[in-house]
Amino acid sequence: MLHWFLSTLASLIHAASPILKAYGLPAVFVLLFIESAGVVFAPGEAMVVAAGFLSAKGLFPVWVVLPLAMLAATMGGYTAYWLGDRYGHKALLRYGGYVGIRPPMVDRVHEFFHRFGAPVVLIGRFIVPLRQLQGYLAGASEMGFQAFATWSAIGAVLWVAAWGGGAFWLAQKIPV
Repeated sequence: MLHWFLSTLASLIHAASPILKAYGLPAVFVLLFIESAGVVFAPGEAMVVAAGFLSAKGLFPVWVVLPLAMLAATMGGYTAYWLGDRYGHKALLRYGGYVGIRPPMVDRVHEFFHRFGAPVVLIGRFIVPLRQLQGYLAGASEMGFQAFATWSAIGAVLWVAAWGGGAFWLAQKIPV
């Protein structure tokens, strides 16, 4: 298990380090924002891990990287919520049939988010692709924005702290 975890971290760092070295902190913000706003293939997790690791090695100040990543993830989620709230429910009812989504399915998701929205949003930060899609789902399901905003922000802070802070902590244990 430990070997798998460490090899996964190494892969994430290897994939994202060239982007971070070339574009710096703006890359952290932009890529985390667009991933949280619903771009499933954006390398958000890799960015957080690599930024935490490179912070421990002196490339970035950790006191800037982690809050910046938390802000980007939170704001991206809020953007996805707004889009889902504004267009999602109507679009699912109107066009969902083209991709196999029927009105009873939309109603079940709507009910599910009203009942379990907070834990789904909080825990969803740690699950791909739910992390990228939860804002749309919550907005389209008419979950209240205040509840979504609170739990999404808490989830973003915990997610960045776990991955970015964890990579920072582990990198400090690795000799240069």
